[in-house]
Order: sequence, then C-alpha cells, then structure tokens
Amino acid sequence: MSGRSGVYLVSAKQSDTGHTYDNSGFQEKDHSVGYSPTNGVNIQDAPGAKPMPEKPYRGMGKEELLYFSSRPFWRRLRMGCIAIVLIGWLALVITVVALVLAYPRCREPDARSWYQKEAVYRIYVPSFKDSNGDGIGDLKGVESKLDYIQDLGFNIFSLSPFYSGDDTGASTLVADFGAGKDETIVDHKSVGEVYGTLADFDSLVAAAHDKGMYVVIDFVPNQSSKNHPWFMDSVANNLGTKRNYYVWADGDVVNPPNNWKSHYDGSAWTLDATRGLYYLHQYSSDTADLNLRSAALRDELESILKFWLDRDVDGFNIRRPGFLYEDFDLRSNPGSGINYADFTPMYTSGQPEVYGLLEQWRMLLQAHNKTNTEKLLMADIDGGMDVTRMYSYCDRSGVQMPLNVLQSNNDCRGTCLRTYVDMWMEATPSGKWASWMGGDENKDRLASSFNSSFIDAFTVATFLLPGTPVLYYGDELGATGLDTSMGGARVSHARAIMPWDNSTHGGFCDNCTTMWTDVAQTVDNSRGELSGLIKDLIALRGEQSFRVGEYAAALRDEAVFSFVREFDGESGYLVAVNLSPDTVTRDFTGSHHTIESEATVALSRGSSYAVDDDADTSKLEIGPYGAVVVSWDYVAKEL
Repeated sequence: MSGRSGVYLVSAKQSDTGHTYDNSGFQEKDHSVGYSPTNGVNIQDAPGAKPMPEKPYRGMGKEELLYFSSRPFWRRLRMGCIAIVLIGWLALVITVVALVLAYPRCREPDARSWYQKEAVYRIYVPSFKDSNGDGIGDLKGVESKLDYIQDLGFNIFSLSPFYSGDDTGASTLVADFGAGKDETIVDHKSVGEVYGTLADFDSLVAAAHDKGMYVVIDFVPNQSSKNHPWFMDSVANNLGTKRNYYVWADGDVVNPPNNWKSHYDGSAWTLDATRGLYYLHQYSSDTADLNLRSAALRDELESILKFWLDRDVDGFNIRRPGFLYEDFDLRSNPGSGINYADFTPMYTSGQPEVYGLLEQWRMLLQAHNKTNTEKLLMADIDGGMDVTRMYSYCDRSGVQMPLNVLQSNNDCRGTCLRTYVDMWMEATPSGKWASWMGGDENKDRLASSFNSSFIDAFTVATFLLPGTPVLYYGDELGATGLDTSMGGARVSHARAIMPWDNSTHGGFCDNCTTMWTDVAQTVDNSRGELSGLIKDLIALRGEQSFRVGEYAAALRDEAVFSFVREFDGESGYLVAVNLSPDTVTRDFTGSHHTIESEATVALSRGSSYAVDDDADTSKLEIGPYGAVVVSWDYVAKEL
C-alpha cells in the first residue's frame, strides 16, 4: 500500500528528538512558545530560526496565524463580532415575542350561564295540559309534557302564575278568558287548588332538574286580590301594621284623588266604604296595587322570593315592573278623556325607584342561593322602562334578561325586522344579554299578528341572533288562538287550549266534559309545523360561533335581513332571511369583510339549497319568505 496510512499515534509525552509532528509530517523544532495576559501567545525564535513577520500575509503557517490571532487587535475584533451576533440573536427573540403578544390571537370564549345557552318555552298553565279532567291545565299536566318540551330543544320553561287566588274555576276563567285572574292572588306562597298542590310543584321541579331542565316562575309584586289577608287587614285596621301595604288616597264620592285611568279604562281608583279612602288599581278593580314604598311590604315580597328559592326554582319572571311605583305626590297624568290611551302615563309608570328595587332583588337571589347555580331575573319592559337601566342601575347589576316582545305588524318586512333588532341591540349595554320573544299570554299570537309566511324567517333570525329566544306555547304549531271578535279590552286571545292532537278536546284532557275555553282554533300546517325548524335552529345555536361569537350586520334592504356570527378559530356563519313574497338573489361578499365567496349551506328553509350544498355568496338565492344559513372555514388574518 502506498501513501500514508491515515492512522496516527498520539502521545502526551514530550518527544526527546526535538521534532514535532503535524499533519504534514515531522518538522524540526524551531520555536519556543510562551504566553502573557498582555500580549497573548509569544513565539520566541530559537537560535538561527527565521524571525516572525511584522504583518499577516496570505498563506501563513499555523504558527504565524496563532501569533497574529492572539494579538489584542484581533482579540477585540473577535469579541466584537461575537457581541454583534449575540445582540442580533437577542433582538430577534425580542421581535418574535413582541409579534406573538401583539398579533391577534384566538380569544378565550366568554363564560356563558345556563340561560344564555338555552332557549325558553313559555307556558300559560291553565291552557297547556289538564291532568285531572276538570278542564283546566295544571302542574301535573306540565310535568307530563316535559319530554315534549325537551324534544323540541328547550331546556328552560317559564310558567304563568299558578298561585292561590280568587275562584279560578272554569266559569270564572271563561268570563274574561283568564285576563286579570293572574293577579288576583290571595296567597303568594301556595298553589291554586285548580293547579295542584305544593307537592305537585316540588315534583315538577324535581322532574325537570332530573332532565337537566330549568324552571322559571312568575313573580307578581305589583298587586294582589282584594280578598288577600293583607288587603283585608289594611281595610279593617287603619292603625295596623299593614295599613300602608296598598296605595290609599283621599277623595270624595264624586272626585277621585286624580285623573289616573285603569288599563281596562275607567278610573284607577275605587272608594272603599269601610276605610273611607280610595285604593289604587291600575288594572282590575278586583285587585289592589301594592305600595312598594312600605319597607314592611318589601320585606314580605322578599320572603316570597326566598320561599320559592328554597323550593329550588331557577329564576323569576317579574310581571309588570314598570308599574311598581307611582308618583309620590299623586300628580295627574297629562291628557284628557275617559280611557287609558287618552293619557300619557308619566306619573304611573317607569318611576326611577323601580331600578333600585330590581337591583335589590338581584342581590337577594345571589345571596339566598343554596344550589350555587346562578338564579335568573327576567322582566317585561312594559310601563315606560329604560332597558339600559333595567340591566344595570348605578353601575350595578339589575335583571339579566329584559323581555323583548315583537309588536304586531302585519306588513313587517326587511326594514321592520331590522328596526326591531337594531333598537334592541342598541339598548343592550356591552356585556349584557338580549332576548327575542314572539309573544306571550298578554299579546296576540304570532300567527294572529303576522302573515304565516313571515314566521319562519322571523324564527330563523331570532333563534340565531345573540341572545335567548323565548317561544310561547303553541307557536311551534302555528296556533292562532281565540276568535278575535270575542271579548273586549281585557281579553287576551293568546290563551287558547294547546292542541295536542285532532281529537274533540285536542288531547288537552282525558274524560273531561268541558274545558275552560276553546282549543286553539286553527293550526297552520300549510308549510309544515315549525317544530322541525326549531329543533334544527337550537342545534345550530350550539355551535361556538353562535354560542359565544360576535354579531355583525350584513346586507339589508327592503326584502333581505342578514347578519354574520363568528368567533376566532371557528367557522363563520351568514344568516340571511328574505321577507318578501319573491325569490331574491343577492351578493353578500361585500357586506362584511369576513364573508367568503365559497360557503357551505348549514340550514335552508323555503329555498332551493340542501344542507351541505356548496353556495356562492356572491349570488346567493333565497326563496320567498325563506332563509339560508351558510358557513365557511376560519381564515387567520395576516398582519
């Protein structure tokens, strides 16, 4: 084998031959090497050795390289280069950290309470389901239909008043279709005989909780029956503890204290012959308005709330809070005439004391809570209430969910719905929660107030807007209610019997000969029941973008109302409804900056698309009174 072997023996022992060995072979030892902290490596010439050059030169040997590289100038140059590299590296790290902190990240979703995640099913108890054949709905009847309510997708139900009151038998209810009987209460802490017992109520609550459902009951703090023990004590004992539980005022036989009118027309004052004073009743003369300025009365009302909290209710719907207080000086309302509508109720509604009282009740619910589950306060906004102040008074928390009922309008189209939504969204403070309600027992039904084609589009919009939808029983069937030609100012036509089937009594009761009123006169099956649509909408509400996502208005015109729901890292959704009788095609891509041109259909109602179809949002077609919901994948935005 020729050449060098490539295997080298290395010894730590100094050679005695005077030779050194490197990769080029043996060389004579010409230099001695020394080191000092000041000058670095110092190669001293051996006798007869060639002197070191004064400057570096190309092709230097390792001794010369070692010599020059150890000089102070080169050491400083090396340290400077290392420092530049370290500083550059540190600057890069700082830049990356700054970009990570500054770049929009996927946010953590806001926490949602149970009432924000679910939808509410509102029940008028006397008309929902009769369990004992007396022709009047009751609590056992409600319990028997919990599976029906939950199968629709609702996990919250709200009950109309079921308390002990004046005779609420069938004959009494029929007299005015139940209007006014909700407030003729004689005992706020017991169940009316026709509705069952406290044991029935406890059974209903337990059964609901076993199914993961929540129970909200009505709280009626504004008035009671004249037959209530409080009122009878207030009448009989002018010096008793309850003498100020009601609103009393002087007047003569001919002239009441002022011009205040009842909602049912006529004077809001009735002279009590025993006490010789007028008592106030803003509604029926069978009821008397409570005086919320009495501290003792407020304590009584708080004890009522605690009583039902101890029976594990999940929340309260405060009835008519706008009328809890009246003007202290009993000043007459502006206007003239004989009917309620002839006057502006400046001094009988929306008084400032209401908001502080709502806050006190909210704090009571927080403090008197044995389940550690947030308790809900709902309240209607009738009575000139300022919605913003209902939510938060003096930077404190009021009711969580004022109820926003759509007003009747038989010609409601895109601009009508836009006005309804915008007014409520603007009234809802940041961080607070909206509600969307098509009706209740004190308003006409949706199917009686709007053309039937409108209801689908309205339902899609309100179930997918930020907030909690509230559905009135029977609206899922398109029920129209009682004949509107019957009755007068006190009649609510939305209290008809729930039609469970096509039998004589509509499945409302078994073995009953009469019912307190008629079955809902018609059920609109021409477009199919709303039940299937509601189930689909509630399922869609479970998506993160609808549950916690932001809301942004999209394209709107006379026919179309649309909006976007989206959340970081989740699919975006466009909800578009057509409130006209014609098929429309619109370009939605420019109406909001996140809408993608290529999308997938998530829901279709009254349109040609099927779920999972591809859709071009630049030419999205929506059928007459139809609705389309499309989604697209989240796309991270670049800096």
